[in-house]
Amino acid sequence: MLMNAQTLKPYFDRGYRYDEFVALGEAEGHRPQWDQRYSQLELNDEQKSLVKSITREMNVLCLSGTWCGDCALQGAAMQRIVEANDKIHLRYILRSEEHAELIVKNQINAGYRVPVSWFMAEDFSPIARFGDRTLSRYRSMARKALGEDAVLAPPPADPVREVLQEVLDEFERVHLVLRTSPRLRQRHGD
Repeated sequence: MLMNAQTLKPYFDRGYRYDEFVALGEAEGHRPQWDQRYSQLELNDEQKSLVKSITREMNVLCLSGTWCGDCALQGAAMQRIVEANDKIHLRYILRSEEHAELIVKNQINAGYRVPVSWFMAEDFSPIARFGDRTLSRYRSMARKALGEDAVLAPPPADPVREVLQEVLDEFERVHLVLRTSPRLRQRHGD
């Protein structure tokens, strides 16, 4: 379900910055997986150039769990992207009962998945929802569960970097939606 700005903005405003969110997991012993993923996901020059080319303000809200390995991977990838462009604003909220309204209304395949991220325009108008695992992660799961023949695409050389690229592709896609939006083009006179 695509939410509206009135619903998403208050969650964004209450959300945590990356370091604050990751610190929530220390008591559970999950901080090392976040730190490891962050260290593996530095953007290369081409990726930095792409991120720096983003010209529209973008707000991203990520519902996540400090215990979740896929959350650590996608969350660290998003943070690296955000660090390369100050027009992108990212907040994390913990999957907890406190956020039940958001969780219940945004099931994926009849389940409460994490991570789920909402990409929004500068005025918090929703643009896209990006949820659960990325394509390469599902391919890996399918290979393990169904056998090598179940997936035609070859395994990536570096699965962690592949997820970074998939997350970056989503940021680029959302930026192009924002950049070509007649509403925002009129607002910005371009």
